[in-house]
Amino acid sequence: MKLVTDRGWAWTPAQWELMLALGPGWGAFDATGLLGTALTTPYPEMQAISGVLVGSWAGRRGIGTALMTNILDISPSVLYATEMGTPLYTRLGFHSVGATTSYQGEFTGTAAGVSRLATAADAASLAALDHEVSGYSRPALWERLLAPSAPYVVRMSDEGVVATRPNPHGVTVGPLIAPSAAAACELIADVAAGAGQVRVDTGSAEVAAFLLGRGFEEHEGGCVLMVRGAEDVPGDRSRYFAPASHALG
Repeated sequence: MKLVTDRGWAWTPAQWELMLALGPGWGAFDATGLLGTALTTPYPEMQAISGVLVGSWAGRRGIGTALMTNILDISPSVLYATEMGTPLYTRLGFHSVGATTSYQGEFTGTAAGVSRLATAADAASLAALDHEVSGYSRPALWERLLAPSAPYVVRMSDEGVVATRPNPHGVTVGPLIAPSAAAACELIADVAAGAGQVRVDTGSAEVAAFLLGRGFEEHEGGCVLMVRGAEDVPGDRSRYFAPASHALG
């Protein structure tokens, strides 16, 4: 969390715990303590890389490159890169296959009423839908999202699912899977109405227009979806309107 605070990230202790439960993490250390981190979430299809974070006091020493080099040859890799990280990942052989923009605000509309709360009994069917759309096999993620004690809200419709997770200022939407942009907007309404500050990271122009019309603002930055060792990400990404998180691909 010292590194998170230093770099202005929005990760919470719960997010670190989730990531380290789903896959291994590496740290760079010296006599003063932890200097940098890199995490991987291993899916059978490819690994998602996240948490590549180096303290500002340890910059320009090649630590980020060393951490990445340690994990790149494990399997094809996917990550979401910030503007700061994109040059490093490009040098390491990643190429862009998409992008998301962040929209934040208090939702001014009403719930659409098209979804119901998901339960642990829905984990297998949601994992199957997620695999079809995201391309990743990750049943352990859905078991955690749907655990009774988990700080997540998951709602589902006949052909879609939307989840929210806490962030330091409110909640973040994702994953968001739907058969169309219009259906995705209805699912957002069901979780965003009355929820306070909400963040949605999406690459859909239709979803973006919907959010901007209901009290959201576009935030600078955004993230680039990049892969290495493969041409593209798997799955039917036309139905993947917000990622499970930038860390999870």
